[in-house]
Amino acid sequence: MITRRSCFPVIACTLVLSALSLIFTPSAQAASLDDAIINLAENISEYLEEKGQRQIMLGTFDGPGAATAGRAIRASLKDELAKKDTQVVPLGASWTVRGAFSFEQTGSAAIVLIKANLFDKSGKEISGFREKVKVEEVRSIEDISRLLGLTVDLDKEQDAVAEAATDSTASKSDTAKQLISKQADVTDKLVSSVTEPIFAFRNGDNTVVSPDAGSKFRVEILVANRSSNVFNPLSIENAGGFPFAPLQANDIYKIRLYNDSDHAVGVKLSIDGINSFCLSEDESLRGRGTWFFPARSVGVISGWYVSPTLLKEFVVTANGESLGLPHGADIGTVTAQFFHAWTENEQPPAVELLAKNKGQLRTGIGRDITRKAGFQKCFFGETLLSSVSIRYSNPDDLPLE
Repeated sequence: MITRRSCFPVIACTLVLSALSLIFTPSAQAASLDDAIINLAENISEYLEEKGQRQIMLGTFDGPGAATAGRAIRASLKDELAKKDTQVVPLGASWTVRGAFSFEQTGSAAIVLIKANLFDKSGKEISGFREKVKVEEVRSIEDISRLLGLTVDLDKEQDAVAEAATDSTASKSDTAKQLISKQADVTDKLVSSVTEPIFAFRNGDNTVVSPDAGSKFRVEILVANRSSNVFNPLSIENAGGFPFAPLQANDIYKIRLYNDSDHAVGVKLSIDGINSFCLSEDESLRGRGTWFFPARSVGVISGWYVSPTLLKEFVVTANGESLGLPHGADIGTVTAQFFHAWTENEQPPAVELLAKNKGQLRTGIGRDITRKAGFQKCFFGETLLSSVSIRYSNPDDLPLE
């Protein structure tokens, strides 16, 4: 989808801060993953209220890939249940919710199925709830890659979808068949990134990672401790196909992002499921913030965005009480999501025109970072090109090589 024009601050020559003005037009046939969790919470809460219950215990959510994904779904469900005045307690409740998530292939589309089952003290199942999300929807692809912490490159597949849709030499019937085939390639690759996770190191020191060796988008973590202001690239470990950053409590870090493509991109940076603009003094930035990278550029995001001239450091903390941040859903995960971006004098990419017509280690707030900034106008798309997620907490949840 094409977004409205936005004014945004510029940092240095290569990095631009922007207000993403996304206008989602979700299909009536499918909810986003976030919407699915909201629906589950509402149905569970209503059922409990009918039975005169207000407390519940929340068990694990099993599924493919790392336990991080199940933990993220569980955390999001816990937050939504609290909004419905349902108290989640560690012990003492009469009933427990345990769940699972899975992927199902339905023709050319994939479905994420989330199940939540309610058990009594004896372990007898009392009731069950389920929600389905169509992976082929642009919004659900973004939600799923963020919440499940996926590392996947969809750039070539999305371009192929656009080419099929704009092929003027093909008949309507052939175009429809090509679209179905190319969209299936997108969902297949997304599903495989969950069931068979992989990533690629892009340098000899294993500090730069991307979804694969040919990806145009790369991510690097720079780290320093409290006694030093010198930031050095952090070596990333391979935990069964998942990139893992061995950050420690009190480490201060920055995120270096590489855009090797011939076009500008917007990057949504989420840490522990929290957008890096959450502290912005500008309300529109808080809700829809993203970072702009020109073609073939490199930039460093040094902290939580507050204003055009102020950031606050990313600092690893084990003290959840002093974060001063919203609750994070996927604790211990850094996720960078890449999207098309273009200025007011440029034509939108074809794929965006097509979209328009269809208690663990966490990151807290460190010291202030002041800098200079300018402004520029640009537009952002909503079609996910690539996603890179790096875990930095709870390595015991990740499979070993």
